[in-house]
Amino acid sequence: MIGHRIRVITRVSILLVLIVPAWAGAQDMLKMCIKCHGEDGLGTDSEMPIIAGLEATVQEDALFAYVDGGRNCGATPMMCKMVSRLTEEQIIEYVAHFAALPYKASGEEFDAALAQAGKKIHHNACARCHGADNPSEADADMGATILHGQRKGYLRYSLEQYATGERQQLPAMKKVTTPLSTDDIEALVNYYASYRD
Repeated sequence: MIGHRIRVITRVSILLVLIVPAWAGAQDMLKMCIKCHGEDGLGTDSEMPIIAGLEATVQEDALFAYVDGGRNCGATPMMCKMVSRLTEEQIIEYVAHFAALPYKASGEEFDAALAQAGKKIHHNACARCHGADNPSEADADMGATILHGQRKGYLRYSLEQYATGERQQLPAMKKVTTPLSTDDIEALVNYYASYRD
């Protein structure tokens, strides 16, 4: 059911009650999210993350980080512009919408040799929070998002930002990402791309 907001306007002692659909503007904003991320939350652009099925708390943290400047939109500055227009209630609403959708791996091509190297790095440094072998093992309570099957372009950009310190991160994450070389990042990106549902 569409919620309604009641505005009470008093003018020359006449009480006028207007019932305005609360989702009038919100639906338009959701359409803008869908334009890039797709109705299914899977998108089609390698630079755009898959957000379907990601834990709501993880998505909220990311969006609020865009709002307060803790996360740089970089190659997709439109993201920061869009999120800055959202209310806290809208962020929570949209996140719940995409979190409820089923996650599906991107299925992108990958280099098998790099993927094998990336698997070793992942199991040594990332598996504790992000899960050993599949998306369902990512620990949202630790703030960990899904990496297995995530889009290559988005992962590459994110890992580069973490490695250079351009993106805020928890101390435990920083300890792991700061030492990553360009080759390490490429290996990890290919390993995560190798995951199939």
